Amino acid sequence: MSATRHDRTWATLACLVLSVLAGCGPKAPASVDASFIHIPGEDNRTNAPVVTWSTDSVDLGILAAGEVAKATYTFTNTGASALVIAQVLPSCGCTVARDWPADPIPAGGEGSITLEFDAGERSGPVSESATVVSNAVPSSFVLQFSARVMGPISPSVP
Repeated sequence: MSATRHDRTWATLACLVLSVLAGCGPKAPASVDASFIHIPGEDNRTNAPVVTWSTDSVDLGILAAGEVAKATYTFTNTGASALVIAQVLPSCGCTVARDWPADPIPAGGEGSITLEFDAGERSGPVSESATVVSNAVPSSFVLQFSARVMGPISPSVP
């Protein structure tokens, strides 16, 4: 038997074994539900982390067009287990979330989240928010800020 024929025989045999093994596995379910998802703290709320905010709304006051302002929100984990902040999702591209804790915050521990707002070339009242996602109960909460942006003075037309 030549080496090429021998290689083809082994390749054919390997393909046959793999196809038999692939067909022997568990069948995929007809539908998928969310019953397998476990949100920490949902089963026993007394042991869950709880976020207590010093404030969840900040007034940045009057800003000039193009100015960048920061709103800082402090919190305490008043629950019984460690708090993990998974994401901070701003509502628009003009806001960036900065400096939230990457490590778990123990029960009784404190932390802060900073939202940085770029006023851009807009003018007038602004109200924006960011959603914080964590393992606390409830698992998400909204931080808000507002400002009044004063745009550049445009020359008056005679």
